[in-house]
Amino acid sequence: MSMFRDLISLPFDQLPAENIVRAFDVEYAYLSPPEGGDLYVTRFGWPYAVQLFPENWYIDKYFLNHGEKLPGATGSVYHVLSKPVNGKQADLVVKFSRIAQETSILIETSFPDDVSPEVIAAARFNSPMEEFGLVMELRRSIFGSRDFRILTQRPFAIYTPPEQVQEWQLGRDTSRFKMHNQILAKDQEEAIKAIELDIKRIYVLLYGWIKGVDAEQAFLEGDLSRQELRDLTKRVIDELKEKGFRVLDNKPRHFILRKDQRDGRLIHRDERKLTYALVDFELLQRTPEHKRMFKIIQWERYRKLRSSSHETNVISTPSYLKNIKIFDIDYVFGLTPDGGKLWVLGKNPDLFDYFLPDRWRRTPRIKLSPDNEIYQTRTRDNIDLVYRRSRVGSRPRVDPLTKEGIRIREHGYNSPFEEVLIAERLRQLDIDTIYPRAVYQTGHKATKVAFLSDSKRFENHSHLMIPGDTPNPILVPKYDYYTIWDLFKGFSPVSDWDDDRTIDLEYAKESGLFDAESYTKITTRIEHTFLEAGLAVEFAKEYQFFVFLDNDNSIYKNERGEIEAASGIDALTAYELGFLNKEMYRSAIMRLNEKLLAADCEKLDLKGTHLLLSIRPDGDFMRDREGALRMALCNFEFIRGLYRPIR
Repeated sequence: MSMFRDLISLPFDQLPAENIVRAFDVEYAYLSPPEGGDLYVTRFGWPYAVQLFPENWYIDKYFLNHGEKLPGATGSVYHVLSKPVNGKQADLVVKFSRIAQETSILIETSFPDDVSPEVIAAARFNSPMEEFGLVMELRRSIFGSRDFRILTQRPFAIYTPPEQVQEWQLGRDTSRFKMHNQILAKDQEEAIKAIELDIKRIYVLLYGWIKGVDAEQAFLEGDLSRQELRDLTKRVIDELKEKGFRVLDNKPRHFILRKDQRDGRLIHRDERKLTYALVDFELLQRTPEHKRMFKIIQWERYRKLRSSSHETNVISTPSYLKNIKIFDIDYVFGLTPDGGKLWVLGKNPDLFDYFLPDRWRRTPRIKLSPDNEIYQTRTRDNIDLVYRRSRVGSRPRVDPLTKEGIRIREHGYNSPFEEVLIAERLRQLDIDTIYPRAVYQTGHKATKVAFLSDSKRFENHSHLMIPGDTPNPILVPKYDYYTIWDLFKGFSPVSDWDDDRTIDLEYAKESGLFDAESYTKITTRIEHTFLEAGLAVEFAKEYQFFVFLDNDNSIYKNERGEIEAASGIDALTAYELGFLNKEMYRSAIMRLNEKLLAADCEKLDLKGTHLLLSIRPDGDFMRDREGALRMALCNFEFIRGLYRPIR
């Protein structure tokens, strides 16, 4: 028990990594109580962690003998005060999850909602972790007006007692339960300590109690008229919808109203609107519009955050993140739920979550190289990224007898942090490069062939440490490292390459930035150009093009009044498709090589695949003021200082 006392005395953000698990974007402190079972405590519940121990509310059916079953609840829901510990009690709602049970929802025909019969028929109870995830998302209120947010019960904890019960006794359907387990497993795909659901175990959700009276009771007591009750019900439904949610069995019993202790009157948010809080979320779900708009809103927020990522006083950094410098490059550093480590470029801690591995490692991806682990993906937040597994620590597989091979082997692969530094330095020297965004170290050890190892980088990085009570090197062998980069979308014709003002064609159409006719014109030109070049139909249709925002945030049009669109394409692919001839291809490589040499750098393995060009729908390329092809460098594994180290 002393171990638990030691843990409980710590702030949530200082808990050991092995005691933190994450599901559906909610972090939990994981505890194994002496009474057995599993206890998952949220940040809201952590101040009451000791009161949430099963001995203080669950054992010997304490919740049943000392609490009360809530009237009107269709499931097993109780209100109970925990046993006092250190003079403190937790005021709890104890709710037994109905995961995978049959749902039967009856809605009166007069109920002011437009949920279709098909949606009602397909309804399912949320799993415990999914329910908490949705409630937390609703509380964050990223949709709708900023003038109000919907108040809810605070999710405290989820407890799973150790005893097992046959599924038929719990009324669970095996196929439904399997579906819930698959959803949770997908969310936890990269987690080292994943949460698993067990069909034979009970799940108990603990919420904070909200003092007040539900709207139905207020009506029965004469505090609300029938019309006021109907107006409130419609308002709750509309405000939920504005926030991107709906509750399939929404009813006045779920709306908790507060009374003024002085005169007993119901409290209003303003002169006209009652203050309410929502309870009961086992049938809470996102609306179809929410699912469509969520990624757009996340992308817009990311765009604004990124534009201020290097400002000195953006926001205070939470204790579980650290601002550090590596090779004079600013990073926000922190641990990831899968046990890994993450360095996000810049000083803004709000960017950190966008690059957690669960945001980009589980989304559909395209392999960009037949030889290397380089992938393009669109993250869960609608951000187009490229991530590459670093080959640092491996000996380059090149011919050891050629002049070029000898130089490459002597130099070895640059570390992820060197690659980031080189990309940033070259851009400062007026050489376009793709933008680095983060470096990620996996939480699990990698399997590498011992005789192909190269320890040079680990040795010369050994002085670079992660600050803390027990400093650790930033670069260690036996782990995989990934560098994360912006997807190159073409150069902006409005200003120098400004990715913050580059918009995906589909997004621009959905956002109403141009009409369907303009969209069709652009996509038809793209398909025609790439089909003429011999690209297969399915690839021609999916080739990703982008448009650009003008200074007034409208879509940029060229001097002919046409919407300007572009995409990134590497020089070798452009050559193979016939967009570049031999002379253009050779000239592009030679010109980049000359620019690197002029910047006191050399690339030991310069190839056409390392040069990205900005191609337009008709197949021509963006050029610089001198008429030469404008290009961006996208590979930094074998770049070194010509006469002195880049660092």
